[in-house]
Amino acid sequence: MITPEDIKKLAELARIHLTEKEEKSLEKDLKSILSYVEKLKEVDVSGVHEMTHAVAAKNVFRGDEPGEEDDGTLLTEQFPEEERGYLKVKGVFERD
Repeated sequence: MITPEDIKKLAELARIHLTEKEEKSLEKDLKSILSYVEKLKEVDVSGVHEMTHAVAAKNVFRGDEPGEEDDGTLLTEQFPEEERGYLKVKGVFERD
């Protein structure tokens, strides 16, 4: 479990100063958290599917194909200049 030396080391790593009262309070809180985590380890989750989101979110992929923009013009027509295979656009920052 957590020892007073662990609390001192954590405070040192976090670069925070803790009073003795704060150290004891933090030690109590961390022990409580870790004991709860140990309880969670006992739960049988063998029949539970893994999930990455709480809702069934799904990304929609499309092909990366050139096409016409909303106004009917191709992007290459809006930016006809090219440099090293990239479309060249006006700079946003001025150089002195």
